[in-house]
Amino acid sequence: MEAKLGSNPSFVWCSLLSARDVIKEGSIWSIGDGCTWDRSKVNAWFLPSSRAEVLRVRLGSLDCHGKLVWNENKPRTFSVKSAYQVALRIHRSSSAEHSRARDDKLVWNRLWGLPIPPKVRNFVWRACSDILPTRANLVRQKVHMDPKCAICGEHDEAVIHILWQCPLARNVWALVRGRLQKCDSSALDFLNLARTLVVKLSREELETWAMVACSI
Repeated sequence: MEAKLGSNPSFVWCSLLSARDVIKEGSIWSIGDGCTWDRSKVNAWFLPSSRAEVLRVRLGSLDCHGKLVWNENKPRTFSVKSAYQVALRIHRSSSAEHSRARDDKLVWNRLWGLPIPPKVRNFVWRACSDILPTRANLVRQKVHMDPKCAICGEHDEAVIHILWQCPLARNVWALVRGRLQKCDSSALDFLNLARTLVVKLSREELETWAMVACSI
């Protein structure tokens, strides 16, 4: 399952390796004592980017002999039909990721083109990347402190909260003239907010948004 393509692969070898992702996606490790991953719990507890790696980890003791079991139908036997469904799922996921990356490229191009100071541009990038030292982020980094907003005390001090949703932030944005006053405050995170604003706002309004956000 870990074989490489090589420098001069044959058509057959390329074809075999192209099916490997389908096999990895549709299979789980089964241990000698029958212990396997609960796929529903893995999907609930882990990010999509981590699920495949988790499912490839063998469970049980080091002495157990495991085998790869097809997990896409009740008999747990490989079939072309179930493999085709897995391939479609992978394709849809990849297409969605590419679409999101393409959309985000447009967002970044719009933001990078704003006539704002480098420190403001850097701040907006850090806010969109969710790496500002907010209380919620510090708690995720194992810093022992209350994650609640120090201003309102009602919600965790996430980037989107402190810069956009906190009552103090809303009071600041209410003073800004134009469409910024009327923008929805229910964005999931700062990057999603940026995705919305680059579509709705003019270049001048985006510049104002970035400058005000950096000053809050």
